Order: sequence, then structure tokens, then C-alpha cells
Amino acid sequence: MRSLSKTLPVLAVLLLAATGCSSQNGNGSGGSTASATPVATFPAGQNLPVTLPRFDCAELSGRDFGAIVDAPASISSATRIAASGSNAFEYCDVKGYVGGQIRFELHLPTTTYRGRYLQQGCGGYCGMVDLTMGPPAGSGCAPVTDGSLVVGTDDQGHGDTGGAEVWATDPQLKVDFGYRSEHVFALAAKAIVTAYYGAAPKYSYYDGCSDGGREALMEAQRYPGDFDGVLAGAPAFNQTALNGFEEAYLSTVDFRPDGSVILPAAKVDVLHTAVLEECADPGLNDGTIQDPRDCEFDPASIGCAAGKDNPDCLTSEQVDVVRKIYTGVVAPDGTHLYTGGEPIGSEGQWVGLIVPHDGKGRDSTFMYKIGAGFLRWVGRWQADPKATVDSSVFTVANLRKFQDDVGGLYDATDPDLHSFAARGGKLIHWHGWSDGYIPTVGSITYRQALIDTMGQAAADKFYRLYLFPGVFHCGNGYGPSTFDLLTPLMEWTEHGKSPGAVIASKYANAGGSNAMTGATAAVGGTPEYSRPVYPYPRQVAYAGTGNPNVAGSYSVRDPAPRDDHYKWGGNAFASGYQQWCVGDGRTLSCARHKP
Repeated sequence: MRSLSKTLPVLAVLLLAATGCSSQNGNGSGGSTASATPVATFPAGQNLPVTLPRFDCAELSGRDFGAIVDAPASISSATRIAASGSNAFEYCDVKGYVGGQIRFELHLPTTTYRGRYLQQGCGGYCGMVDLTMGPPAGSGCAPVTDGSLVVGTDDQGHGDTGGAEVWATDPQLKVDFGYRSEHVFALAAKAIVTAYYGAAPKYSYYDGCSDGGREALMEAQRYPGDFDGVLAGAPAFNQTALNGFEEAYLSTVDFRPDGSVILPAAKVDVLHTAVLEECADPGLNDGTIQDPRDCEFDPASIGCAAGKDNPDCLTSEQVDVVRKIYTGVVAPDGTHLYTGGEPIGSEGQWVGLIVPHDGKGRDSTFMYKIGAGFLRWVGRWQADPKATVDSSVFTVANLRKFQDDVGGLYDATDPDLHSFAARGGKLIHWHGWSDGYIPTVGSITYRQALIDTMGQAAADKFYRLYLFPGVFHCGNGYGPSTFDLLTPLMEWTEHGKSPGAVIASKYANAGGSNAMTGATAAVGGTPEYSRPVYPYPRQVAYAGTGNPNVAGSYSVRDPAPRDDHYKWGGNAFASGYQQWCVGDGRTLSCARHKP
């Protein structure tokens, strides 16, 4: 057992006021329903009946929820919000706290509720309550926008503290952020739903992207009874290696020792154009790359002549930067310290992420901010505000030390989901193939570990992985990025309908690179084109006849088998690494077994 009683005093609990929150400057969005395409509600006879509240919304604020086992909660406000242009249905807006300092918000429909609860994740290091009722106006994801679900989210136990993640000086807040917050909020939310409607939710779902995707996997792994269906998008599930090594490393590659920039922002578009010209899959007819691993693009192919540095080519120094970005973090002996580097085709997200905007320095890049936040605050039991983000960090020994110290709190890499599957849980895992924040190969590696652990037949009964060509982090991109995965998850969970092809569409006014918020531009009208996306590893190709802009003109194909194991220096994806922590208000003790 790890005893922290002498070195880690637990700070007094503060009920944080709902002050202004920054934009989500973490690994993208929390909820993945932002990439939703217009869908129909369940067929007649398959939907659940409407359930009305037992009492007025305002009465919830006077109810006592302090006796919920493991999740005492209090409601600070309960306000009826009328239907308006911004929301199509009336709901009771409930705000409160659970398990101490974890802030939450719930929207409980007053006339349209049909027995389902949806908990939405939070991106980056969270620190905010950002409850979005669903996708932007015009995208029409019916299960969210028709008011049939109670929807809730929380701040993972802390407020936003800006670039310095000083909230993580409190060890209890590390635990809450790491794995506890989503579980205790789920307990509280279900208790509130039960009191308000007179019955517990018939089905409960979790939907998160980026850190929200990590939270989604964490729930299925640690608390398999919390949710019936889980939607995990672009998960930061291998978080210790991702934040402290891959992302921290990528913040170093584009800068000389004097801080000057090597690869300027203007040349990133030149690189991206060259990549698509060489790697785009002709079988898709849309300029996207179906599997970046099939293209061996060499940035030296657009190299400048010796001694030249022209706008339309890369110098040898710039070629080296690009190669490092594609390779990802490696130790001095060449050992990979994360499962994959930036995928070919992700260049459209590099500016502001890895490559600074013109006139900006390294400390302006997202990778530096989140990497420094981890190496100084989040990844250490004892904070080290002066810790450097440089090549001295990136060794196998350091990675294993960080994994041993805090990986048991943050990492959601356990591939043994027997308990979740045994109770009928369903998991849809998805990722954009052009994700510049979290390398897509990590998701493939987790899938392989799950199959190795449980067997292909068992995995097929409850798990699917979808990879979307040309899609950035948690949505957007240059490929068809508008799709709905929540409806297939619900149909699989409630009616046993195994998910097959998902239709992804491209709209003229959607597809910007706004992954810092994860928001997809509002869509409407007829899409420019659509493509079917099948569960990995299946792919598609143009059938040879029919309108190439219509999904129905594409047929499924099975690529040659490939080995999806990934050799790297971190711990294997296996069970038994988790830490479970308990505190008594003064001390915090953590052990490798569940208390």
C-alpha cells in the first residue's frame, strides 16, 4: 500500500463558485455528440414512453441528497428553462455538488423525458461545467435534441486555474480528476432522476471525447455497472505517456536552442497539400486518406535545393522536424515512448498545436501547455513548478516512473472488460484518422489488447472501433466529419441491433480546425458528399458505378490483415495497474486493490 499520510496533506474542501470558465483548452471537446448527422428517432413501437415529473422543478432545490452512498450530493439551484429558439423543449436546470467539491449540472426535461440518462464527458484537464444539450443547431441528432434524455456533466472536481494546473497540488483533486468524479456524479444523477420522475433511468449512457473519451473507458473498466452504453471518442486513455511524453516531446521539436522556429506556420499548408497529393485514397474520391499507415510519405520529397529556403519547399532542418512529428517521442536508444506519432494527414491541426502561429514562441503551443502542466503539476504527487520540458525527460526509466506513480490514477488502458460485457454493456470507440492531438494508432493498439485479452468472438459481442478518414480531433477536418454514433449505440444496447456502416457526411460550412473547443460548425441542407464508415478494420471503395458523392455508391472491402500490436517502452495494456485511493480528510492512502 502507498501511504501518503506524511507527505500529502489533503486541503480543506472548498465549494467553488461557478465563476467564468475558459474555453476548453484541453485535448478537445468533452462530449462527442457534436459530430452528429440528422437522424430519425427510434421506429414506432421501439421507443420508451414519456415519463412526467412527480413535482415542480423548484422543489428539487429543497430535497436532501446527502445520504447517497459514496456520493453525497447537494443541489444549489433548480430552475425551469422554457422552450425557446436555443432549446426545443422545456427542462429543469439543476446545479449542485457531489462527493465534496465536484460541480455538476443536469437538464431534466419536463414534458418529453423517455427514461434515458446521458452523461457527457469533459475535455483536457476540465475544470468547468460545460453542458451542451447536443450538437449545434441544424445537425439534428434526434436522441439529444428531442428532449427524450436527461443530460448531465461535471467539472471533474476542480475549477480552471489557467495554464498552471495548480489545482493538482491537492492529491484528492488528482483522484477526482483521475477516476472518481464520473462515478460519483453518475450515482448522484441517477438518484436525482429517480426522485424527480419516480423511477430510475431505464438506460444510462456515457458520451465523451478526448479526456472525455478517457473518462468513458475508465467508467467501463472501473465501474462496469454505471452505464449500459459507452461512446468513447479519441480517448486520451494512455494519459501518462500522452501528456507527459508524446505531447511534451512534440512541443520541443520545432525550436532551436535559442527558441527560434524551424518549421514556420506558412509551410504547414505546403506540406499538407503534398501529403494529400501522394496519399489520398483514389477509392474514396474525396481527397482523404483511408489508412495513413498505407502511405510512406517522405517529407524530403518536397525538399528545397541545397542552400535554398523557398516558400514552397522544406529545408533539410524542416524535413527533420516533420519526420520527428510523424515518428513521435522516442528514447535515446530509439524506443518509442508512446503508441504512435502524428498520423500522416494530420498536418492541418499542427499550427498552434506543435508549430506556433507567426510571431509566437514555444510557450504559446498547446503541446507545451498541456505537457508542462503534466510534468510540473498533474503528473507528480509533489508539484515541481520548475520542472523542464526538454530531452532529458524522455527516457524509458522516466516513463515507467511516471506510470508507477500516477498512471494508476489517470490511465484507462485496462483491456479486460469482462464485467462490463457480462452485464450487457456496449462500447463504441471512435477516432479521427487525422487527429493531431492524440495519435490514432493508440486506439488501434487498445482494440488489439482487448481482443488479446477477451478473444475476438467475445469482443464482437459488445465492442466496435470506428476510424474516420480526414477527421481531426473530436470532429471537423477535411473529410466527412458529420456523423451520429449515439443512435447506433442506443439501438445496440436496447434492441440488440449490431452496428454496421455509419454514414459520415461533409457539409460546405463544416470542417474548420476548431478542435480547441471541439465544436463542429453548424450544418444544414444537403451535404456535399457522404461516405460509409465500417467498423475497423473494414474499409470501403467506390463500386464503379453511381454518383461518387453518395454513400450508396461505395462497397465494403477487407484490407490485408496487419499486426496491430505496437512495440513501445511503456507498460503493456493489462490489468492490475490501477490505484484506488481513500482519504479521511487529512491523509490519502492508495493501493493497487479496490477498497
